[in-house]
Formats: sequence, structure tokens, C-alpha cells
Amino acid sequence: MARNNPDPLSSPPAHDVAIALIVACAMFMAQLDGAVVVLAMPSMGASFHVPAVAVTAGITSYLMVQVAVIPASGWIADRWSAKRVFAASIVLFALTSMLCAVCTSVAQFTAARALQGAAAAIMTPVSRIVLLRATPRHLLLRANTISSTSMLLAPTLGPALGGLITQYASWRWIFLLNVPVAVIGAMAVGKFIPVTAASRGKPFDFRGYGLFALATTPILYATVVLGGDPLKWPMPVALLGAGLLIGWLTLRHLRAHPHPIIALDVVAIASYRISTITGGGLVRLPIRAMSFVLPLMFQLALGYSALGAGLMLLALNGGDLIFKGLVARILEAGGYRRVLMITTILMSVMLFACMGLSTRTSFSAVAGLLLFGGMCRSVLFSSLSTLAFADVPTEQLSSASVLWNIVQQASNGLGVSIASVLLAVGQGVSSGSASHVPALWEFRLTLAVMAVIALASIVSFRALRADAGNSLRAPVANEARADPDA
Repeated sequence: MARNNPDPLSSPPAHDVAIALIVACAMFMAQLDGAVVVLAMPSMGASFHVPAVAVTAGITSYLMVQVAVIPASGWIADRWSAKRVFAASIVLFALTSMLCAVCTSVAQFTAARALQGAAAAIMTPVSRIVLLRATPRHLLLRANTISSTSMLLAPTLGPALGGLITQYASWRWIFLLNVPVAVIGAMAVGKFIPVTAASRGKPFDFRGYGLFALATTPILYATVVLGGDPLKWPMPVALLGAGLLIGWLTLRHLRAHPHPIIALDVVAIASYRISTITGGGLVRLPIRAMSFVLPLMFQLALGYSALGAGLMLLALNGGDLIFKGLVARILEAGGYRRVLMITTILMSVMLFACMGLSTRTSFSAVAGLLLFGGMCRSVLFSSLSTLAFADVPTEQLSSASVLWNIVQQASNGLGVSIASVLLAVGQGVSSGSASHVPALWEFRLTLAVMAVIALASIVSFRALRADAGNSLRAPVANEARADPDA
């Protein structure tokens, strides 16, 4: 009987654990740079002889290229086998990391980060495709917890490590950390992940891919320009308009094409749509912005060193890591709908509370607040990433993974860009120029806007069914619920 009614909270088999850890290895690299680059921005700005905020272009170019390239990842994985593509993307990511380490200007760094983003755009969604195909549905939450817990080591240890490297060595070593991780990851892919049959039947949608890239690139670039100097608004506003128009044409094409580059059928699934696009996409904006705003605020407005700011983020990401093991129990007790709404409210409260930080706030009080925020973020992100695939049919997992990654990266990029725009607007109001060091009130204004955006996502989460996510429970339990006579 025990084999026929498995515990939904039981651990996956050893082979599934190995695959989850391999995926975590890839995600570790992708997360590591994002976790430490923000801390290194003042040092990088000094090295490039530009203001620290100018280095934001390197962060955003990484995200922009990811969004543009991700749609092709599913087709590439099917065409040449997910295993081969996964291993190749890991190696390419390491090579572009080394390229970032030798840059001597913002322009070079921005270009190198764009190439690194292209490698990550293949590596990240293909790793999720591998995990989804290899893991039984009722073990997905646990496998995702293993994967995300391991990859949280990057943003948890990364800030402190990045601060230490930046303060006592050079920011260039931040990117070189990816090389040994890539070597281990590529070897593990070869050993544990089987080669899947390549599919040559589905043609590549060149027109759809081109339209998507033409739509997203100007939109994200416009936000970068606005973040640099909002007073120069005519050109970015024109780019936004052009991007939205092309985006409308892209949607028309995707709906009409028999084999679109981005399949939109999964959007009809309510749990996927809400957790990925509407509520999930909206709530990611402030959470991603928080990881960008707080390190700058600690260093530029509160007088922290790079190492001190890194230690503060260690508390934020440490709370995420510590609480990850309790997520399954929390969801089992409260259900996805209720948990998403409560954790979103708590994240908003945390952002509002960060507005009260000052040079007089004790180190322990700041660390405690960020620890609490990390715990809330842990539950929120784990809930979203598993609920998204709860009701997706097996044959749609690849397209659902690609679209999920597109929305996630777009939200990450827009979150950073919106925060950058808000800071630049505040600087323009203060001094008539967006080039001076932001004042504390400018950071507080940015955090307030982000908290309001987070609260707005609750409207979408309320539309979830009370039993959303029940398909992630044990198979026999699901069959019992589906039987009207049970």
C-alpha cells in the first residue's frame, strides 16, 4: 500500500536528486553574477571612470539578451537534444564569464554581459526542461526545493564573497568564479543526464522569433535609457511605442502560426497564467528591484562598505535558504492561494519597513528585517515556480518552461530598470542632473513604489481556485478527489 500512496513530501529518488543538483549547478552560475555585480558597481564604476549607476547597462543588457534569446531555447533543445545543448551552454557561459573579467570599459562590459546573457538564455530554460521531464509530477515540489536550495547558495554566499573580493582583491575575480563551477557542471551532465532523441519535425518560426526580438529589445532598452537620464525622454518613449506596436503584431503572429516560436496555449491554464504572467510577473518586479536597490542604498546612502553591504544581503538570502526546507509543509497546510496572498502582503510590509532604515539603525535590526524578507521570498518564489506547472500537460512542458523563463527574465529586467528610473528621477529632482549620488529619500521613494506594485499582485492571486496546486499531491490522492463518488 505504501508504494501505491506515496507521501507527497517524500524525497525524490537518488537519480532525480542528482539531476536536481545538476540543474542547481547551472542556476548557481546564472545567479552568482547577479548576486555580486550590484555590490561591485561602485568599484567597477571607478575602474571604468564612470558613475556607479552607469554600470547598470551591463546588468540590463544581460537580461535584455536573455529575454530575446530564450524563445529559441526550446526548439534548440528539441533539435539537438537537451543534454548536448545543456552541456554546451554551460561551457559557453564560462567562456563569456572570462570575457567579462577582462573588460576595461562600460561599453566592453555591456557587450560581454550581452554574450553571457545569450549563453544563460539557453542554459536556464533547458535546465528546467531537463528537470521537468525527469521528475514525476507529485515529486516536483520536493525536487524544485532541492534545486532552488542549492542554487540559493549563490545569492546567499555571493554578496559576502563578492564584497570581500571587491574590497580586498578585484571585481574581475567575481566572474572567474564561474569557471570551476562550469567544469563540474558539464562533467555531471555527461554522467547523469541521458541523451534524448532529437526532433526534426517542427520547423523554426523565424518570423515569430524576429518579431519577438524586435518587440522586447526596444522596450527594455528604453527603460535603460530612462534609468540613465529620465530628462532625455523623447527617444525612449518612441522606442516604447515602437516595441508595443511590434509586440501586438507578434501576438497576432503567434496565435495564427501552426508552430509558433512561443506557444501560447498554456496561457489558457489559469494556474499557469496567474503564477507566471499576471500575479507572478507583477510581484517579481519589486522583489528583483529590492536586490538591486538595497546594496546601492547601503553603500551610497548609509555608508556601508562593499563587504558590509554583502553581509546584509547574506541575511536576506540566508533567510531564503533557511526557510526553503519548510515551504512544502507550509503549502500543505495553507494551500497555494492563501500562502501566495499572505507572503505577498508580508513582502510589501518588509519593503515599507526598509524605508525607515537610516545610519542610526543598528546592524542587527537591519539583518533581522532582511532575514524576515528572505523567508517570505523563499515561500513566494517556491510557490510560484511549482504552481506554474501544476496543471500543464506533459506535451506542453517545453513550451511552458520557455514562456515561464521569458516572463521571469523580463520581470527581472523591468524590475531593475524601473528602480533605476525612479532613482534617476529622484536625482533629477534633487539637483537637475541624474549623475549625482542618490540621497536616502530617493531610495525610500523607490522602495515605496515597489511595495505598492507588490500589493497590486494580490488582485490576481485572489482569482486562483482554492484547490489550486492539488495536482502536485500524491497521485492516488488526486484520483480520489477526481472521482465524484469518492
